[in-house]
Amino acid sequence: MRGDFPLADGFVLSCPVSGAGVSPVREIRKRGNIPLVLQDEMVVELKRSDMLESWRSTCALGRKRTHALMAQAAGRISSALEDDETAEIGALASDVAAFFLLALHDKGLDVAQASRFCQLAWSAGRDEPLSVAQF
Repeated sequence: MRGDFPLADGFVLSCPVSGAGVSPVREIRKRGNIPLVLQDEMVVELKRSDMLESWRSTCALGRKRTHALMAQAAGRISSALEDDETAEIGALASDVAAFFLLALHDKGLDVAQASRFCQLAWSAGRDEPLSVAQF
């Protein structure tokens, strides 16, 4: 799916079930946390307690504000992917986590189910820039 979205136009963020063998995703799941994988290149660990706290704040946002914040985070993620030499990893990790939660809220998805497995694709050039696959 990564090839469907050029870096200049979008990205794919997944919350995979587990990795094969010894992998960061498997280790994150063992700790009871949520792995977020950006473009198969970056793995972010979202602590379950932080996710629940942030989810409550996200749910308090109106639809318009949620969509605006999601688009801003997506823009910063896309920019970081375009110019990875100047990207600050900590800020990118925060944007990835924020985008994940905002996108779920925007689509009306259950965070507990989505944190088990889902895939989000953002493509700024489309009429509907966010698509979600949940298994």
